[in-house]
Amino acid sequence: MKRQLSQQEIDSYFQKSTTAKSASLESAVRFDFRRLDRIPKSQVGAIHHLHETFCRTLSSSLSMYLRSFVSGNLISVEQLPYSDFAEALPSPTCLAYLGMQPYEGHTLIEVNPSLVTPILDLMLGGDGKVAVDAERELTEVEHSLIEGFFQIIVHDLREIWKPVVAVNFNVASIETSPQMTGRFVPTEAVVAITIELRIGEAVGMMNVAIPSITLKMMGQRFDQQWTVHKSANPATEQAIKRKLVSELKVDVDCELRGLSIRLGDLLSLGTGDVFDGAPALDRRLDIVVNGVPKLKASLISDAERRAAVVE
Repeated sequence: MKRQLSQQEIDSYFQKSTTAKSASLESAVRFDFRRLDRIPKSQVGAIHHLHETFCRTLSSSLSMYLRSFVSGNLISVEQLPYSDFAEALPSPTCLAYLGMQPYEGHTLIEVNPSLVTPILDLMLGGDGKVAVDAERELTEVEHSLIEGFFQIIVHDLREIWKPVVAVNFNVASIETSPQMTGRFVPTEAVVAITIELRIGEAVGMMNVAIPSITLKMMGQRFDQQWTVHKSANPATEQAIKRKLVSELKVDVDCELRGLSIRLGDLLSLGTGDVFDGAPALDRRLDIVVNGVPKLKASLISDAERRAAVVE
């Protein structure tokens, strides 16, 4: 039997249909097709661990190369669009684009101007204590000198990555503006690695940008390396460390601290004068290991010997 719907029934049907459609839209998750090349957080963690080792190795290599104290500290590892990375860099600056055979794309290394001038001065035999001119472009001679500096970085980068994946990093070009290049698409995701370098008295940042899509191709190998690192037995690592340090030699001194004397009396001391330290013999001694107070001790003596008893 056929029955014609009333207007009220028709309106009720459309109202229920609209409500169901709105509920399904609210539960949907937005997907940004521009972020297809992002890598998982686990791989970012593996890259963080890898470049902590890179900082230590690079500090040692640059110390020998520049004949000056160099220390490195990993500040951050994060994913962001290349446009955001490039906007945060000074201009002009010193950039090196590295090939990544057998993979496509380039790795970008940027060294802040606050470091470039001291580096060049040290390479030319100076002490690195020079005024920094952030607006000055590199000359042809300086350009060839700074390439040697980047070769040291490339060598250490290649060696650090070797246990994970063999990548033949090589200097493709050195430029001064991060905006004037066609090697990166502005919306392309990169893994940005920020390292603080201290070279002598100069402090500045070194930034590394690696295309996320290239790292995504290496994902399985990074996961394997991270799993091996995480599965290591902490007790075994501690036992190895204790074994290694047990053979180390340290300087141990006993110091009697707390004696006081007037500055005038101290300045008037001469050859043959006697300084009376008897009032302090009852005080406790500091046992100093490599210049750092570690233990307290008391002084004992007999007719011929003196010793310190650890309390």
